[in-house]
Amino acid sequence: MPGVKIGDGAIISSRSVVVSDVAPYTVVGGNPARLIRQRFAAETIAELQAIAWWNWPIEKITHHLSVIVAGDMGALRACADV
Repeated sequence: MPGVKIGDGAIISSRSVVVSDVAPYTVVGGNPARLIRQRFAAETIAELQAIAWWNWPIEKITHHLSVIVAGDMGALRACADV
């Protein structure tokens, strides 16, 4: 719907009608879309948003792609500090 904001890393189930903002890293679905679950713990969500790897230059993302997809927050944190 117009004006609705979808947070980073959110997953929207197919055929859902999103009528309100969706928090980062949550899974929503239905008509109207409702929270199904959070993808990660609140601390992990905050850390992912702070790292914001999706805003890195494409070269840095490409270089660290294996770390990004591995799910190792310590390694991802180290890459962000470089």
